[in-house]
Amino acid sequence: MIDSTKNALWQVSLSNGQTFFEGKGDFTEIKSALSPWQRLLKYMSVNNAQITSLSLYTRDGRTFNLPSVGKNPKFRPFAVAEKPIDYMLERYYGQDMDITGKGIGPSDHFTTISAVYADYRLQLWVDENNTRNSWVLVVKV
Repeated sequence: MIDSTKNALWQVSLSNGQTFFEGKGDFTEIKSALSPWQRLLKYMSVNNAQITSLSLYTRDGRTFNLPSVGKNPKFRPFAVAEKPIDYMLERYYGQDMDITGKGIGPSDHFTTISAVYADYRLQLWVDENNTRNSWVLVVKV
């Protein structure tokens, strides 16, 4: 079952050749259990696997990709580009509060995936309230 509060879900390919999707199979949301991402990290540790690609997908067919560590990409610029050394997933929530007591403004909800490099992270942000909106940031580490 796909968590209806998430509109941007992760898709991961691993060094052992497996591909997993948040909301499907062993990585569905289970109440009072580790999150699907935490279960993936545990699975990777037990099976000595690493992430080779990380993307976000939506129920209506959109996919947002980060650079992969694949050895033979079909598109030459991807083949010669610097390869990430790690990947991250984060979810952010924000809300403006009305101090007049007349209610709370609309909330912001983002899913963020990052490709980690030695000196920076390439972040891809997708708006959970409208998955047509996305942004890319380069963050120095």
